[in-house]
Amino acid sequence: MATLNTNTNSTTGYKEAFFNSYTTGYEHVLQERKPQYQGLVREERIEGENESYDFLGTIELDEKSTRFEDIPIEDMTHNRRWITPKWFRKGIFVDKEDDIALHTDPTGDYIQALAKGVIRRENITITDSFFSDVTGGKTPGVDTFVFSETVYTTSTSAAGRVLVHDVQSDFTAGGVSTGLSIEKLILARQALIELYNDPDDLFYIAVNPKQMSDLLREAETQSIDTNVIRSLVAGVVNEYMGFRFVVTNRILIGSTNDVDSDTNVYKVPVWTKEGMLFARHQSPIFNVDWLPRKQIWQISARTGMNAIRMDEDKVLQIECI
Repeated sequence: MATLNTNTNSTTGYKEAFFNSYTTGYEHVLQERKPQYQGLVREERIEGENESYDFLGTIELDEKSTRFEDIPIEDMTHNRRWITPKWFRKGIFVDKEDDIALHTDPTGDYIQALAKGVIRRENITITDSFFSDVTGGKTPGVDTFVFSETVYTTSTSAAGRVLVHDVQSDFTAGGVSTGLSIEKLILARQALIELYNDPDDLFYIAVNPKQMSDLLREAETQSIDTNVIRSLVAGVVNEYMGFRFVVTNRILIGSTNDVDSDTNVYKVPVWTKEGMLFARHQSPIFNVDWLPRKQIWQISARTGMNAIRMDEDKVLQIECI
């Protein structure tokens, strides 16, 4: 049990106890349930109202052809992207001073529920950000980075970033519409490597449970070894064909939302760790206030976080029916 200030006319002790207990409770919850994307995206801290992050372009070295020639000079591409925290909050009423002690118990239900709620919000924030517009420029709002929801064209970095639901082996449309398949995983990996991502890196994919079922059904009907896929579906393993899988109910089927606007699809994100950035404020902000009119205590918490795409060459979309 946390040590509380015995002077009930001051909330200073309550705030400190609540904050310290939340930290303890949050760490306890993390031992049992980690955020789904922990370690799979770049993570930073936000200071102030917004924060900028620079993405540096690639540099190609030129071959020396003659003696004493001038060294070639090239401007480095700097893409600045801005992240502004979204704030999430929750409050509860406590009608007796003694109950505050219960709510600051790091093993208590409220602390545990709040910690789990923060983790869920982190998962939702990242899942919803893969294909969202990103603010960029020297100052916020000067530029906007948009995800290109058009068909991916092999070896063309300026082309789209979508593997369509009826994708063929050459990335063109016109094949058979499917859910998530081994062929789509093969093509997604090929596309990421063609976009100059390190083939030795582990790539990541977030899927709805239906996509896991699609993979298993395909393996069963095509006489493919189903042991690994069954383990994947059961959660025993989380890697397959060079991808780390994240399973989330947040990816939902849309309405005529494919690139041709005529088919209902799930939009499944594929990315590299450096392709996505998640940033949060250092810690949640807690307040413990006495409300004179209600003659009741109010405990409230708010936390700021957001996620952005850092590089359009490191994020793809797979359409699945």
